Amino acid sequence: MPKNSNNNSSSSVEGVYESLPLQYHSSNMSNTNIDINSEHDFHQTSSNINTPLLNSLQNNHLNNGNKDNSSSISPFSHTSRFKSIFLTIFPHDKTTNNNILAWFIYLISSEPFIVSIVGTYMPIILETFATLNAVQVKDHSKPCVTNIETALQMSGSNPKCVLPIANIWYVDPSSFALYIFSTSVFFQTILVISVSGLVDNFNSTINFKKKIILFFGVLGGLCTISISLLYNSEVYSLAILCILTNCCYGVINVIGNSLLPVILHGVVHEGKEGNELTTIISGRGTSLGYLSALIVQIVCIALIKLSVKTKSPTLIDNLKSLKLAIFFVGFYWIITQIPIFYLLKDRPVVNQYNEHDDESRVEEPKLTAKIVKKNVIKSWKTLAKTITHAASLKQVSIFLIGWFIISDSITTINSTAILFSKNELHMNTVNLVLVSILSLVFAIIGAFSIPTLLITKFSLPLNKLMIVIITWTCFIPFYGLLGFIFERFGLKNKYEMFFLAVWYGLAMGALNAVSRSIFALIIPHGKESIFFSIFNITDKGSSIVGPVLTGLIIDKTHEIRYAFILLFLFLIFAIPVFNILNVDEGKKEAEREYILLQEVI
Repeated sequence: MPKNSNNNSSSSVEGVYESLPLQYHSSNMSNTNIDINSEHDFHQTSSNINTPLLNSLQNNHLNNGNKDNSSSISPFSHTSRFKSIFLTIFPHDKTTNNNILAWFIYLISSEPFIVSIVGTYMPIILETFATLNAVQVKDHSKPCVTNIETALQMSGSNPKCVLPIANIWYVDPSSFALYIFSTSVFFQTILVISVSGLVDNFNSTINFKKKIILFFGVLGGLCTISISLLYNSEVYSLAILCILTNCCYGVINVIGNSLLPVILHGVVHEGKEGNELTTIISGRGTSLGYLSALIVQIVCIALIKLSVKTKSPTLIDNLKSLKLAIFFVGFYWIITQIPIFYLLKDRPVVNQYNEHDDESRVEEPKLTAKIVKKNVIKSWKTLAKTITHAASLKQVSIFLIGWFIISDSITTINSTAILFSKNELHMNTVNLVLVSILSLVFAIIGAFSIPTLLITKFSLPLNKLMIVIITWTCFIPFYGLLGFIFERFGLKNKYEMFFLAVWYGLAMGALNAVSRSIFALIIPHGKESIFFSIFNITDKGSSIVGPVLTGLIIDKTHEIRYAFILLFLFLIFAIPVFNILNVDEGKKEAEREYILLQEVI
């Protein structure tokens, strides 16, 4: 794993700026490829892990000896650097430039979906549809909402409601939203593993990956638009479409992020090889993705405000404005993918005269049902072998158990907070979007600032660093539990949710950044792609358990606040797990296992 040779503070801080967004988002940390025998199981992936934050964690301090050097940097150098990164990176390689631009556009296109739809609108619209089709808990013959056209937002004085599922199972509207989200993650995980394995084993060319990205991207965008066109009674259709959209996003997220190492394979620019360029460009691209998500959320706020013209909007008014925002996100997702079709291409074949021959490209093999079945099975078998051998690493196993608990808690807190804000604090859609924006902005800030602050101020072992951040996160559900005791605070007012959105964002950003850096230290060198596949599967798989358990609690109590007990306990249980984690021992285990892992897998 290459080390950074330049240790002055200005380069360290600048490097953290370049690569921390990469670590913040799990999908960008590594290629989630499954087939380890593929020619595209790149050693470049390790560069994604050798980031400035990781180096600072390994050194346990930042070198502040050359702070004055930063002052000598010309302001014009930042402008030229911006142009170099975003406009023309390789002046004599048009194909690579276009591919990098297409990769940026892929992030700009897809990131708003996960932030806007999954993070904000999906829980709201699922819960609203369920409420409009629900019946009263005490009398299943009476509808929960008697007059849909004039009904205002549900309040504590309204009767408790349940949604009949095939007239057999009755679930709370909030639980319904959580169950659907959990189901979507379950199918997403299965589809992602199968499709990514197919791509790696069958055809890992850029053109084939482009077809996969565009197919699932357009399908996801169309399904998102279809959600906005549903009648209020089509609650089952809504559930299916939500599952489909999340599955589509999962596929393009994994396949899209596996593109960058392919694009930069063998490339050298200004002394930087593909390894370093992958980290830098990935960080920049992820920053663009977050920026586009922020802009889309702001546009959605404007659309919602324009569509709701009354001071006391009904449930239908809020639902119409929500559908308008969802339509915009789906339309944006489809339209912004168009440049990818024209820009993303395989490199031209070099003929015997050392000239690029655009006509003689490698013919893609035909995809048949038999080939699909063969490669998908191979993908799952390889994954099973990898998990088996990962389990032989004690410290890796400890970390993954702890991360399963933490990731589950963090994901469930987001969905629970949105539903709690809507039903208990009676926040309108605009306020809920503002909560989402605050979380996003401060997650980025948290990924940059919290780990660096803890490293420079305290000399903590890496597992203790995680414990400090987990303890910080515990405050969120704990504060919600205070509402059982106190009348005036403990998530009793809207402004408290804005405060917790900031707190949550800082915690989420710090946890994601530090966890990936620690995990990179305790896995065998050269097998980062494989082990981060397991990491990402753990991350996704954990999102199935928490929402289901939370939904069961809400079904039993019909009060969302009780879910904070579960979330608080999850976080508390994670502390002793990370307390027994020994990073130094994990490094030694990784070194011992590396040779064995190469021989067996």
